Amino acid sequence: MRLIWKVLREHISISQLAGFVLANIIGLAIILIGLQLYLDLQPVLSDKGGFMKPDYLVLSKPVSTAGSVIGARPSFSEEEIADLRNQEFVAGTGEFCSAQYSVVGRLQVERFGVDLATEMFFESVPESFVDVSSEQWHFEPGDKTIPVIIPRDYLNLYNFGYAPSSNMPTLSEGMIEKVGFDLYLSGNGKREVFRGKIVGFSSRLNTILVPESFMRWSNSMLGTGGKPQPSRLILQVTNPADQRIAAYIQEHHYQIAGDKLDSSKVNWMLRLLVTIVMGIGVIICGLAFYVLVLSIFLLLQRNRQAVTNLLSIGYTAQNIALPYQLIVFSTNLLSALTAMGIMAVIRHLYMRYLVLLSPDYIAGSTAMAWTVALCMGVVAAGVNAALILHKIKNERN
Repeated sequence: MRLIWKVLREHISISQLAGFVLANIIGLAIILIGLQLYLDLQPVLSDKGGFMKPDYLVLSKPVSTAGSVIGARPSFSEEEIADLRNQEFVAGTGEFCSAQYSVVGRLQVERFGVDLATEMFFESVPESFVDVSSEQWHFEPGDKTIPVIIPRDYLNLYNFGYAPSSNMPTLSEGMIEKVGFDLYLSGNGKREVFRGKIVGFSSRLNTILVPESFMRWSNSMLGTGGKPQPSRLILQVTNPADQRIAAYIQEHHYQIAGDKLDSSKVNWMLRLLVTIVMGIGVIICGLAFYVLVLSIFLLLQRNRQAVTNLLSIGYTAQNIALPYQLIVFSTNLLSALTAMGIMAVIRHLYMRYLVLLSPDYIAGSTAMAWTVALCMGVVAAGVNAALILHKIKNERN
C-alpha cells in the first residue's frame, strides 16, 4: 500500500481536491439548509401549535344577490355532504344545526350596574368538534339551565370595543362563567324561559353554541320539527396545508371562514422555493462530482505508465484503486460533515425567530437532514470509487 501510494501521489493536485471539497460543501449546505428550513417551518404552518393552526375548517356557500331577493338560504345537500366525506383530505364532517325559533338573552348584574338585553341565535355541532371541555356540556328535557359556549372574540369585542366607549366595566372569562343570564325562547306559538350559563369560550367556532340534545329538543318544541339542510359544515382535515383542499373549495365555489386557506398557499410557495433552492444545490453538487471524476481520471492519465507497471508486477486493479478511493471517501465525508456544521449554524440563527411565531413551537428533528447528507456522500463516493476501479481495469486491458 505504501509503495503504491508513493508511486501514485506524485501528480495529485491539492488545489483541484480543494475546489471539489468547497463546491461540494456549498451545494450540500444549500440542499440541507433548504430541507431543514422546510421541516422546521411545517409545525408553524400546519400544526395545532402554529400561528395558522387549523385542523378544522368551517365551510359555507356564498350568498347570491338573487337568493337575497327571493329569501333563499344557501345550504348543503346530502349529495354534497357525502361527496365531502369521501375526500381523502377529510377526516370528519359535522353539520351546523340552527335554532328554528327566536332567542332573547338578558344579563343583569346589579353590583356593576349591568343590564343588557339582546336578540341572540343558537347553533349546535357534534360534540367531537367542540373545542371546550366541560362536565356541564349536556342537557336533558326538564332541565331549566342551558349550557352555552360563546366565541372568545365576542368577549374581546365587548371588553375592548363596547365597554370603553359606553363606560361599562370589563369582564373576565372567569367572571362571565360565574354569572348566569335569562333566556327567552319563543316560537310555534309557545314561549319558554331558561337560565343560561356560559361554560366556556371557543377559539375555533364563531357562533353561540348549545348542546345538540337541547337543539333537537327545542326545535321539536318551538320550531317546525323538521331537519333543515345545513347552511354550514365543519370539516376535520388531515392536513390543512394540503393543496387539494384549496383546489376542491375553488372548484365547488365554497367559502372558508377566515383565512384558513392561507396556510395552503404559503405552504405551496414554501415548497416551490425549497424545490428551487434544493435544485440549485443539486446542480452545484453535480458539478462538483463531475470535477472530482474529471480530476481523478486526469490523475490516472498522468500516472498511466505507473499504473501499467504496477499491474504488470502483480498488483490487482483494486489495490491500485484503493488510494484514490480513500481520497474520494475522505473528501466526501469532509464535505458532508462541514455542510452539516454550516446547516446547524444557520439553523441556530433562524430558530430564534421561529420560536417567536408560536409560544408552543417544538423544533423539528435534524435526523432527515443528517440522513440526506450521509446518503449523498456515500452514494457519490461509491459511484466515484466504482468509476475509478472501472478506469483502472480498462488500463490493464
